[in-house]
Amino acid sequence: MNHYPHHIGDFNTATRHLTRLERGLFRDMLDMYFDKEQPLEGADISLLARRLLCHTPEEVAALQFLLGEFFERLDDGRYQNLDCERVIALYRAQQDVQQQVKSNENERQVRSRARRSAIFAALQSLGVHPEGMTKMADLLALCRQHGVTVTETGAHVTPKEGAAGGSAGSGADGVTPAVTARHGDVTGNQNQNQNQNQIPPNPPAGGDGVGLAIASALGVFFPVQRRQRIAEVAELVGDLIQCGTVTGEELLAAAEQQKDKHAEHDGKYCPGMLRWLREKRWLDSAGQPQAEASKGSWRESVAGADQVGRDLGLLGYQEGVDNCAGWRTLGDYVRVIEREMAKREQGVN
Repeated sequence: MNHYPHHIGDFNTATRHLTRLERGLFRDMLDMYFDKEQPLEGADISLLARRLLCHTPEEVAALQFLLGEFFERLDDGRYQNLDCERVIALYRAQQDVQQQVKSNENERQVRSRARRSAIFAALQSLGVHPEGMTKMADLLALCRQHGVTVTETGAHVTPKEGAAGGSAGSGADGVTPAVTARHGDVTGNQNQNQNQNQIPPNPPAGGDGVGLAIASALGVFFPVQRRQRIAEVAELVGDLIQCGTVTGEELLAAAEQQKDKHAEHDGKYCPGMLRWLREKRWLDSAGQPQAEASKGSWRESVAGADQVGRDLGLLGYQEGVDNCAGWRTLGDYVRVIEREMAKREQGVN
């Protein structure tokens, strides 16, 4: 361990009865414990004293007192501290989780690159040549525009209904074969994609872990302090996808599009992931025309409500939340706007 938590109040309370020599020596003992991540080797007290720079009789006596006061002697002669053991166990568990998250992230990026390569190949077969840095949301828009069907494992050109006979590059049945993603080291367009800063991880197809996988992937586009309550986020993602409200791909594409906004002011005004989902913030597309807010759909997104509210002279949604202006959710903000609209209509009439 390179560092460990030191709670000043707890330490002062536990060591208030110690001399200054004993307090300083106790900190050295804790440093050694956490550095080795194991109980102190005390079978040979003189050797332990030497390692802790205890040379005078007073220092050795302080060491022996501290071993009896804060440590338990094990059968093998080592001295164990239960508080230290709890901290080390938590640290190791967190390390395991981080390793697993990193491994999953690497796998998702491999799948995503392969899937992007399949999309590029399908579009290029139709004479469409997007730039290598094109975002996933824009690629999906091109696919819809040109009749390319995108699946969880690849992409293929959707055959037109009533097409007679085969066409160039088609099979005997007139259907263009599906271009599927491969998991090999090199894919057709991997070189033009490998320099992207962040590629939206590809959600797996089906399974009970879909919500958790997509929730973990969404976290890439949120500040660290906003990646809270991941279990609830995963459950809500699963419910939204299952009921058809939104797809995993749409969530990831929207989050990627909003990542720069989320990072502004060190994430101070970025909503938590759970709130982002509950308030349907994925609808706040960066490329959404401002005119959309004036339509009846303004109630469905923060961007739309924010514009209408500002037009009425109200604080913006997030600004109002931060300053306790009377709303905490999008629904509250919408009701405030509607009341303000009603007041103005009555004044006009």
